[in-house]
Amino acid sequence: MSLFNELKRRIVFRVAIAYLVSAWLLIQLTDILVPMLTLPDWVDRLVLLMLLILFVPVLIAAWALELTPDGIKLEKQVDRTASITPSTGKKINAITIGLLALAVVVLLVDKMYFGDDVDSVAVTTVDKSIAVLPFADLSQGQDQEWFADGLAEEILNALARAPDLLVASRTSAFAYKGSDKDLRLIATELGVAHILEGSVRRTTDRLRVTAQLIRASDGFHLWSENYDRDAAAIIEVQEDLALKIATAMQTTMDPEALKKMLSAGTRSADAYQHYLQGLTSIEVSFRDGFAETTLQALAFFEEAQRLDPAFSAAHLQLARIWDGQSNPTNLTYGVVDNSLDEIEANYLSAIDQAIASATNPVDRGALEAEKSMRQLRLRRAEQLFQSYLRDRPNSWEAWSSLVFTAWQLNDMAVVSAALERVRIEGMTIRDAADNYMNFAYRVIEPSMAADYGLEALQRWPESSSLIYQTHRTLMWARRADEAAILARQYRDLFGFNAMVEARQACMEGRAEDLLAILDGVLAEEPVQLFDAWAIYLLLDDKAAAEAILRPLDEGAPVNVLGNWLNYQQFDPRPFPKLMAMLQREGIQRPPPVPMPYTCPVTTK
Repeated sequence: MSLFNELKRRIVFRVAIAYLVSAWLLIQLTDILVPMLTLPDWVDRLVLLMLLILFVPVLIAAWALELTPDGIKLEKQVDRTASITPSTGKKINAITIGLLALAVVVLLVDKMYFGDDVDSVAVTTVDKSIAVLPFADLSQGQDQEWFADGLAEEILNALARAPDLLVASRTSAFAYKGSDKDLRLIATELGVAHILEGSVRRTTDRLRVTAQLIRASDGFHLWSENYDRDAAAIIEVQEDLALKIATAMQTTMDPEALKKMLSAGTRSADAYQHYLQGLTSIEVSFRDGFAETTLQALAFFEEAQRLDPAFSAAHLQLARIWDGQSNPTNLTYGVVDNSLDEIEANYLSAIDQAIASATNPVDRGALEAEKSMRQLRLRRAEQLFQSYLRDRPNSWEAWSSLVFTAWQLNDMAVVSAALERVRIEGMTIRDAADNYMNFAYRVIEPSMAADYGLEALQRWPESSSLIYQTHRTLMWARRADEAAILARQYRDLFGFNAMVEARQACMEGRAEDLLAILDGVLAEEPVQLFDAWAIYLLLDDKAAAEAILRPLDEGAPVNVLGNWLNYQQFDPRPFPKLMAMLQREGIQRPPPVPMPYTCPVTTK
């Protein structure tokens, strides 16, 4: 008898088919039950390995053994005339059919209740990635929104320090505040594998916080926690939350090092709460441009600094506010009444205290890089940012800062490499997309950059900064008709913007309208120097553009005019103090690139 016929007679083939069907069914059940029961990820891999290992012994047993009325015997011990193998084979066939029917049921259940399809949108994510959604304010008076938002933001910031975790930016995650979208769809849109959501109930004396870590692929909870503490325990709650989430995400860091990294940076609950209020005020200021909220933020951070002089994060936020007050291209420029020299002294005091009180050398290096960039010690800043990114490679903010620094150094190899990292992050992080659009048209073909911006606006259609940046990029790409659509969209959503209207007027050849916009800019108090300078260039009046910036070179710290080094149409040669700085740094600036549209007329 041939080997094939003998395998058939001993029902080895039927046993193999039944084993494979049952193994497949067990794998599917494991895939469903492991996340449901929050079992470790290695459980399903162990099941698969065991099934593979057992396959060969099962086949050997089917060949060598036979089921008889007296029990299992070796096949060679059974009289073939008395064999019940045909009957056994029929039973195995029935079992196989039953398993196949059960498999169909499992497939249907999996498709209906546990499928990975979310509104037909494919999820392509890194497993160790997370978005922290704003916590819900469930307090009786509904007056703790600032606290709920601040707590979520600080958990986000803490997690972002872990080098092997990808964390969606605050702006991207907080765009879903109050949203009733399916969490799996939110995760898909943010490009993350996990979502953290929570709520806060807070009174004068008590604090109740709940948090849940959810795996986006199936919607199941990996971890949850409830805290019911004294209100003063907020720091311990925040640190414990961040530590447990990082642990659940299976970060590879040493536990003690991770605990230190996730520290809130202060033990003063009062200082921490003033800090959280300052963060909320900063967000409102950037979103709405309100001068009073910038001043409120300044007061909150100053009080946090007073309550805990070693609170590095509070010092850093103060430094950034003062930095904005010395940057005429900044949205909140001109809010305070201090002189530029006073602003400079306040900035240096705050940033030096932030550096001195930093809790770890990696963060200290980032702060030194930030200070060096602002003081135009650009080569040192570039080296420090590169060093920081070796420890924190997932920080898109640091990659963006490296782009700015390398651009000012005219180090185009570094600009291109860093900008590519920002481009990738911008596929899922709105702020990264915004930063990419700020530079892309200068590095790659402007029309390609404009296409990226238009695609980003499909994801974030009401982002004022993205509309602004994409409109400018369309100008450089000479796509006036598409720019006109964005100009109308900006006007409808956010009102009048001098630069959007000025660029569009020039693209359409409306020189008189451009002059009227310039008159409006010059009538403002204080004058928006960037807007005036850029409009003079659109009018092809280089002498007037130089004249409006000359006082900055003569009577302000060099870093104030240094902000214009970010613009390729800026020519530093008429400004002696700035040129001396460039020579000190050994920087060879390329020739300025003229604006793609000009509307030459005689200005006043």
